[in-house]
Amino acid sequence: MIIFGMLFKAVALDAKAINHNELKLSYVPILESVSAAAERKHHQYRQQFSRMGGKVRSQRTQDSFLYSVLVTFRGEQHEAIYNVEVLKAECQVRLNKFPEGFLDEKRNGRT
Repeated sequence: MIIFGMLFKAVALDAKAINHNELKLSYVPILESVSAAAERKHHQYRQQFSRMGGKVRSQRTQDSFLYSVLVTFRGEQHEAIYNVEVLKAECQVRLNKFPEGFLDEKRNGRT
């Protein structure tokens, strides 16, 4: 959930940045598709977490190295601390797999 949340926001920001540059081709529609797919996945995982009794209370970068997520799960509060570079690497893995997943969804009629 955290990774897909970060991914859809980062891709949307990158699309805006690219949109301001003059390029031979427009990559913005592709990036918007990636962002929308990541956002759908993020919301899907968030709903599953909610059905299990969880709620994300806050997410923030503590410094340039750590990312903190505060959740309540079945009445207990928990804090998860992530390394920002690891999260970025995980986002990159998901981004690299996007074309493959998008094609699989098209074949299965889910787009």
